[in-house]
Amino acid sequence: MDLDLDGLRVRTLVAGDADLVVEATRAERRPALWGPRPAGPYSQDDARAALRAWEAEQVSYGVLDGPRLVAALGLMPSGPGAAELAYWVRPERRREGLGRRAVRAVTAWAHAHAGLTRVWLEIDPDNAPSLRLAESAGYRYEERMPRHCRTWAADDPAQDVWHDCLIWTHEASGRRR
Repeated sequence: MDLDLDGLRVRTLVAGDADLVVEATRAERRPALWGPRPAGPYSQDDARAALRAWEAEQVSYGVLDGPRLVAALGLMPSGPGAAELAYWVRPERRREGLGRRAVRAVTAWAHAHAGLTRVWLEIDPDNAPSLRLAESAGYRYEERMPRHCRTWAADDPAQDVWHDCLIWTHEASGRRR
């Protein structure tokens, strides 16, 4: 993928983008991005490991403003015609509508070019900005999954804290549940 997003470039992230991920997450105060284990800020080793894992398990996209990574999105296959979409915006670029624009663009691309009929989001019920983004990007609330998501406070899942997740979905035009 290589898209123009109102002067920003959306492209596939590759293993050689570790420096971009490290620089972009430098100001992050909490675990950022996504699996296999969220980190924040990312070290070079974290970034390289994440990019390798992302290439093997999903497709990840970077939103670049010139040479700087300002947001990242990942499409993780979850069955025939479906994928979870994860997103992150660098701290100093939040509340600019960048996440909403990027989620809309990648969702439209996923329906039109990747053949996905259903794209879904997992959102912490306490993450009000992410809930607003989902709704403004055209996603619809589907269900609450009790104790479904990890906080990653511990490496061992049995020792970790689990919280509810809200599932929001976007279906290809003409398909509604």
